[in-house]
Amino acid sequence: MKKFHNKIEFISEIGINHNGSFALAKKLINQSKHINCNYVKFQVRDINEIYHPEFLRNPSNSENANQYIYNELKKSNLTKLNYIKLFKYSKKVDLKVMVTPFDTKSLNLCKRKEVDAIKIGSPDFDNIQLISEALKIKKPLFISTGMSEENEINSIKHILNKYNLHKVPINIFHCVSSYPPNDDEINLKYIKVLLKKFPKYRIGYSGHERGFIPSLISIYFGATIIERHLTLNKESDGPDHNSSLTKKEFKELILKSNFILEKMKYRKFGLDIFLKNFNLLKGFSSIGKPIKFVSLNSNFNRKILGKSAIYKKNFKKNNIINFQDIRFVSPGKGISGLDFYKGKKKLIKDVKKNDYLSNEHFNSNLRKKFNRKKIKIYNKKWGLIGRLGDYEQFIDDSSDLIEIHLTWRELLNPKLPNKDYKSELVIHAPEYFNDQLIDFTSDNKKIINNSLEMMENLGKLVEKIKNNFYFDEIKGPKVVLHPGGHSEKSIIYSSKENKYRNLFKNLKKIKSKNYNLLLENMPPYPWYYGGKFFQHIFTDTKEIKNFCKEANINICYDTSHAKLSSNLLKVNFKNFTQNILQNIEYLHISDAAKLYQEGLQIGEGEIDFKMFFNLVKNLKVNFVPEVWNGHLDNGRGFKEAMYQIEKIMKKISVKKNC
Repeated sequence: MKKFHNKIEFISEIGINHNGSFALAKKLINQSKHINCNYVKFQVRDINEIYHPEFLRNPSNSENANQYIYNELKKSNLTKLNYIKLFKYSKKVDLKVMVTPFDTKSLNLCKRKEVDAIKIGSPDFDNIQLISEALKIKKPLFISTGMSEENEINSIKHILNKYNLHKVPINIFHCVSSYPPNDDEINLKYIKVLLKKFPKYRIGYSGHERGFIPSLISIYFGATIIERHLTLNKESDGPDHNSSLTKKEFKELILKSNFILEKMKYRKFGLDIFLKNFNLLKGFSSIGKPIKFVSLNSNFNRKILGKSAIYKKNFKKNNIINFQDIRFVSPGKGISGLDFYKGKKKLIKDVKKNDYLSNEHFNSNLRKKFNRKKIKIYNKKWGLIGRLGDYEQFIDDSSDLIEIHLTWRELLNPKLPNKDYKSELVIHAPEYFNDQLIDFTSDNKKIINNSLEMMENLGKLVEKIKNNFYFDEIKGPKVVLHPGGHSEKSIIYSSKENKYRNLFKNLKKIKSKNYNLLLENMPPYPWYYGGKFFQHIFTDTKEIKNFCKEANINICYDTSHAKLSSNLLKVNFKNFTQNILQNIEYLHISDAAKLYQEGLQIGEGEIDFKMFFNLVKNLKVNFVPEVWNGHLDNGRGFKEAMYQIEKIMKKISVKKNC
């Protein structure tokens, strides 16, 4: 046992759970003191510093998740003076103060005498500028690894050695940046790996799971610090409440942790006995393997909350770019600090101020291209995905169609096209409206009314823009819609049959002659608000087939969602697809693995696409590659998907000729 493993320090993360209320923040401080936490932690950020200038000019032209987080951060932002008052109040009640600064301007608050320690959050693990400046303040530094890969954690060792000139005490957290995560994402065994990687540092666990069993198990593997978010009400609006602990839960975590540690002083436990003795068997799947696995959802959150490098000014080709030439902003769309740290970068093209750094700016070999004229996909047209504000760049790539993914704010304040295009129009309806999830299966009138209001606005927008594009004159433009039928808990209080009845009833209200409504098949565990939900309908092809017949509607078939559902149901993916073929009118193409890794790049998951394209070759349906974040870096992910599809098509063509 490590020599300092004789006590556990507890950090109460207030974060933004005060919802922008000074009074609520004080209540959370008082609760932290009452349950005997060691630290109370605050998040401090300057909104204008952490976001890209273009995003600040038009936040609506971004993913819904970016818009949601941005508005939550604005609502919950406190003034500098209020933070100072909270720091002083925390010291008055004898709590240590820790601060997570999200930019170098906010880092200045950490120089105050009331601040005892600095935390670098998971989104800034690769922000070398912020870390190096934080070390200069000479206060204990806590660093979270929630969004970082194994190679990035290895890189940070060298960076800390280089910049920690004052021998600041450093603490590393094992963490998973899903809110909340699946237990099998957590991999508590990796704590032992961190202990070996950083023998001079303390290792802790920063948890976001529902409940606290994995937090308790982390003690077995060597965690000496436990950090959890504290909330007054888990049902409150905001991104962190549902993965936080109440005062009662946090107090129980502390009491049980201290009890476990006391017992471990006098007896060595094998893992099985440890779990059984302390009634922790329910958390077995959180133990996992001694590997750092960054789930797709954590990567998605990294794009939203993390930062990437942008240029401070215009630079010409052949310029050498150094750290002083860049700064880091959200959303994270390009090169990270650790990528950049690997060496000086020589430009192979001119770049402009505030452009995101891209590897393609420095390496010409990365420019894989697909030749649309050579792609033979039987009787199918293909397209790319864009936002209402950036679809022009994808149409310039000569795609046959454009699928515009709308956010609810765009519905209320749309950027309308000012010229005509030859591409076919497909609209993907927002999954949220007024920052609430759309659900046409609910018994809750407020949820239904909100969902119907979204569709009313959608219908108006379709009318305004459809004539600028090509569309089926008989059916109208395709509109892809998620049906709803999800919950935060696995238990539902309304039967499947009732949800399908509600969906059928509400479809009658929103079906229109002005557009061709298609429902999308869903994954068993969709990700909303940065965390895992449970999907209760539209995951089984037999159910979908029966519903489509009754409602006289077809579907947008998402291969990724279908693979995840077939994995859960233990049904062969080929048979799963064959069962629904006659109801498919449009395709979303991406790969998938296990039960929740959706939207993977083609070839990086478990789907046999050669088999799939052979299976659907006689269907007269169009498709788009829908890889997660495929639109970033000028659509690089979409283009890579088409490059992979081209290779698959060539193999099918060769086999056919033989």
